[in-house]
Amino acid sequence: MGLQVLAKQGRTLSVTNEKKAEEYAITVLGSADFAPWLKLYTAFRGEFLEGWIPDNYLGRVVCPAINGNFRDIGRLKTLSRRILQAEALPDLVYCIRGSWITVIGETLDFARIKTFLFDQYPVVFLKKDYSLQGNGVVKLDSDKFSEFDFKSAGDFVIQAPIRQHAFFEEISPGSVATLRITTVKLASKPAVNRLTTLRVGRLGMEYIYTSDCIRVPVYSNDGSFYHQAISPDWTVLEVHPDTQVPFEGRTIPEFAKAVRLCEQLHDRFAHFELIGWDVSIEQSGEVKIMEWNTDEPGIVFSEAAIGPHFRELGWEKLCK
Repeated sequence: MGLQVLAKQGRTLSVTNEKKAEEYAITVLGSADFAPWLKLYTAFRGEFLEGWIPDNYLGRVVCPAINGNFRDIGRLKTLSRRILQAEALPDLVYCIRGSWITVIGETLDFARIKTFLFDQYPVVFLKKDYSLQGNGVVKLDSDKFSEFDFKSAGDFVIQAPIRQHAFFEEISPGSVATLRITTVKLASKPAVNRLTTLRVGRLGMEYIYTSDCIRVPVYSNDGSFYHQAISPDWTVLEVHPDTQVPFEGRTIPEFAKAVRLCEQLHDRFAHFELIGWDVSIEQSGEVKIMEWNTDEPGIVFSEAAIGPHFRELGWEKLCK
């Protein structure tokens, strides 16, 4: 599907480049199964580059090898702040096996929870354990909170709303843009940001969900935008389709601060070689960690546009 969409935009795959992708998949990565992603990257870029990591190679080979048995920890939203010990997570309260517990460990009965939350905020966001890509997220105001069936939700965290920086609000008002900072920590080395992507919503979205958001590849050295963005079906965009804001020539505010926080947090957890951090920048410039991904962080859009990002790490040898 992606190749067809790119072809309609004049980004075709030559016979020579197609052969290079196929040969690299088999001889270096060990299977022809990895060729389709390499072909997609190549069609987007206009040339084949050695060192690219296909999405399915990341999930099938790399992440199991480098993050191992701890991969699911990031999916436990109710434990993230306790594990990370970071106030940057906007957690307010947890519901675990029917018990309501605040971030400071105070147990509240249900009658007090609504007052506790909505005396502070007009809306809150519920995130279920093991939720992914925006699924399992519910926006609640006071009335919806009273009507919600919490027993069907399992264990979950309720987080405070984020008032995003004006930079992001101009591009996509309504839903909070999230910055995916992907850090790598090699053995005995400090964590380093290797790949960055900004995800912005469409008008009408209440929060970002992967199936319909727009990705903007971001240069990890300074937080500047790639000159184009990419929709989920690989339509290439010069401007945001709803707000008409151009992508070229923009640089993310407080980018260095956000990267530094993610790298510092990763340095505390050497169990993981690869972590994807979902970050937002508040109106005040403060950095918030929305969640962390210790399983298989998405890389494909920035990897195609401005990668390879993981060359010389030896990941291509993990299939041997």
